[in-house]
Amino acid sequence: MDVWVGVGSNLASEIGPPQEVVRRALAELETLSGHDFSRSPLFCSTPVDCPPGSPDFVNAVARMDVEDRIRPEDFLKSLQAMEKHFGRVRDGNRNAARTLDLDLICWGRLILDQPELRLPHPRAHQRAFVLAPMAEIDADFRLPGFDHTVAQQLSSIVGDVGVERLMLR
Repeated sequence: MDVWVGVGSNLASEIGPPQEVVRRALAELETLSGHDFSRSPLFCSTPVDCPPGSPDFVNAVARMDVEDRIRPEDFLKSLQAMEKHFGRVRDGNRNAARTLDLDLICWGRLILDQPELRLPHPRAHQRAFVLAPMAEIDADFRLPGFDHTVAQQLSSIVGDVGVERLMLR
């Protein structure tokens, strides 16, 4: 199954600063993947819908092959366990600073609308910090249910999108 996962961090942890957290999370995601795994470069992005004064995020995206027998709901639980392992605390404050944020962006071509999981991620098409890394992996990819490529969606976002590439890989 072709699966896309967004990776972000804007708080240091025992692992190190956000750049190191994202690098290590990508390495751990690769262990969950089958034979195909692609990672985007790292990006720095200004916080979106976060409390005032929130630190900038380091973001990346992984495209991976996941065994067909795995259900997206179970994979999401694995992502949440990984967040916890990396020091994420869920205290009920939506969009608070966090050591690691893993978002399940796409699960093949599946379109799903359940209370615990919506696919594709409901705001992925509006977020430059998701689209820019995705476009680095496959600019012609189309999110399920959308006619435009991720590159086209990224170019349609107007104004200062607040996303800057940090390094090649």
